[in-house]
Amino acid sequence: MKETFTTLYGKAIIEKNILFIRSFDVPFTRTAFAKILYLLFFVIAFILQFFIDEEPRKYVGVVLFGLMLLFRLPDFYDVLIKRNYSNRIILSNIKSVKTENDTHGLNTTVVLQLKNGRYRKIIFRTMEKQHESFSEILFQHTTAFQLA
Repeated sequence: MKETFTTLYGKAIIEKNILFIRSFDVPFTRTAFAKILYLLFFVIAFILQFFIDEEPRKYVGVVLFGLMLLFRLPDFYDVLIKRNYSNRIILSNIKSVKTENDTHGLNTTVVLQLKNGRYRKIIFRTMEKQHESFSEILFQHTTAFQLA
């Protein structure tokens, strides 16, 4: 049995016991990597002005660069280690399902927490109400696996 759900950037397909995520058109600016690169670009551009002139300013630039990277470390950890970018997720690996609405009420994010500690976010349009049936099916699979 194959069930298809329309997401914001593609489709989520549940076939047998596997969730397939097909992303058709995700703009690069909406990805997590682009957000990190955007922040790093401005941090590096700001810090490079300290390396241009004399010797004491270089040390200030190195310290500021280190502080900026230290503040961005949780974002790097989240993007590189905590998120799951796999397009195929086995339903038995899903530990919990949580839905979150955005501030404007246009999109609903379904967060799949996996057993290995990673998570995957899937964004749905709220008006289409695809997230409700999607989360119900996933909830049925997660409770069935937890009870067994």
